[in-house]
Amino acid sequence: MKPLSKSMLTISHQYGSGGSRIARALGRRLQWTVWEKEIVRKIASQYKVSEEYVDAKDERVDSFIERMVGLFGMGGFESAYEIPPPLWLTDAQLVRMTRAIIEEVAKDGRAIIVGRGGNHILAGRPDVLHVFIFAPLAVRIERVVQAEGLTRAAAEARVTGMDRLRADYVRTFYHADWLDPLHYQLLIDSGVWGEEGTTELILRALEQLS
Repeated sequence: MKPLSKSMLTISHQYGSGGSRIARALGRRLQWTVWEKEIVRKIASQYKVSEEYVDAKDERVDSFIERMVGLFGMGGFESAYEIPPPLWLTDAQLVRMTRAIIEEVAKDGRAIIVGRGGNHILAGRPDVLHVFIFAPLAVRIERVVQAEGLTRAAAEARVTGMDRLRADYVRTFYHADWLDPLHYQLLIDSGVWGEEGTTELILRALEQLS
């Protein structure tokens, strides 16, 4: 592969479209770092909270704490997550932390940011290619059934629920429509191309833009 003019990728993806695995495959092929759950780990480490707590709030808006308090009661929530109230993260705080990490990663480049509004945080940078990976609902449900061992009904609920959470996250914090193609430079249907084909298309796009 010839030298690339793009030094970073952001990958947004519908749940069940294979976006996470495609990002990992690209990271291996390009020898770039992949930032997905790594962002969760870094926030948890920096702010001395559990990864489970950050992960449960990640790319979600509000209501997480309300749901947990409703399930466990205030004391139950604190003991379940071992987090004293002063260290609870609001959604806005978590978004600011995420932005700071992504902007820091962008200084060195050679990285892939998965989700988390990365395309909005790095919008306008000429060295970043913004990709959106999607697939028909039926294809995504079948993939989740196979990968996660869920019933078809449970898989559909998870797929549609995760899509809704991601759309709410982007709308709330970036005032944008998650599915709007104007926020991306390359959109790929992984239901047509498969994960390997989608990986190859993104690599080809990077080469063409060099």
